[in-house]
Amino acid sequence: MNKSDKAAQTRLVVAISLFAAAVISAMALTALGNQSDTYWVARESLIPGMQISESDLSEIEVSLGEANGRYFSKSALVAGAYVIRPIQKGELISIGSVSDTPSASKSGQVPISIRASDLPEDIELGEVINIYWVPDALGMENPQMPQLAISGAFLNSINRKAGNFGSDISLTVSVQNSEIFSLLRATASGRLVIVRSNG
Repeated sequence: MNKSDKAAQTRLVVAISLFAAAVISAMALTALGNQSDTYWVARESLIPGMQISESDLSEIEVSLGEANGRYFSKSALVAGAYVIRPIQKGELISIGSVSDTPSASKSGQVPISIRASDLPEDIELGEVINIYWVPDALGMENPQMPQLAISGAFLNSINRKAGNFGSDISLTVSVQNSEIFSLLRATASGRLVIVRSNG
C-alpha cells in the first residue's frame, strides 16, 4: 500500500469517526432535551393575594428544556406562597407568579348579583375583569352614560345555578380594599356589567 492509499484510508477513518461523534452528540443532546421532570400546576384558577395551599396544586410530568428554570419543580415548596399575578387552571406555577410575602395592597372578595346577559358566557374563573355601572333610565330623562366602577378586578366564583330561578346570577369578585365601597355603592341602583379585560 503506497503513501497516498494510506493517507486516503486515514482521512476516511477520521471522517467516519467525526461523523459518528456528531451523531452520538446529537443523540445525547436530544435525550437530554427530552428528559422530563415533575412540576407544580394550579388545580384551580388562582388570583393575586391568595395564599397557596397544597389543595390548590397538582403535579404534571413535562419536558421544558431550557425553560425549566422558570417554573417550580415538585422539589420546590410552593404551598404557603402568595399569588402575585393570575394563574389559570392547569397552568404551570412560574417563579414570577408567586412571592414569599403577601402583597402590600390588600384585597377583599365581594359578592354581587348581575343579570345573566351582563356576563360573557365563556368567561373563566381567575380572569381579569372590568365592572361597569349602567344607571337606570328614569322616565323621559336622557339616560346617563355608563361609568367604569372597578378596573382590574378578578373573577373569583360564579354561581350560574342561581340563574336557573331567575334572570340574575351570583358572582364573587376580588377587588382592592380601597375599591370595595365604590363597588357596593354601584350596586345600590342601576345594574352592573362585567367586561373581560384583554390587557
